[in-house]
Amino acid sequence: MTLLPTPVPPEVTFQGPRLRAARIQRDLTVEELARRADLTTHHVYQLERGVHAGPRSTTLARLAQILHVSTDYLLGLTDRPAPPEAPHA
Repeated sequence: MTLLPTPVPPEVTFQGPRLRAARIQRDLTVEELARRADLTTHHVYQLERGVHAGPRSTTLARLAQILHVSTDYLLGLTDRPAPPEAPHA
């Protein structure tokens, strides 16, 4: 019996430049995004610059929702910014 190596998952790290690009695309200031996400402007600046390791899962979901991007995009797991569309009933 031959064992196959377990695939190594891709590196999952919060992508600050993607957060910044999505914020600019939505025409939001750092202050406005911070207010909508219930964060400090300092925290948003840190996230965008990669100084902060990454947001909590609830904050990540909130940022993605506000910016109309997927959490996978903000985590670097996909290059497609738009979240997948929900299946039609």
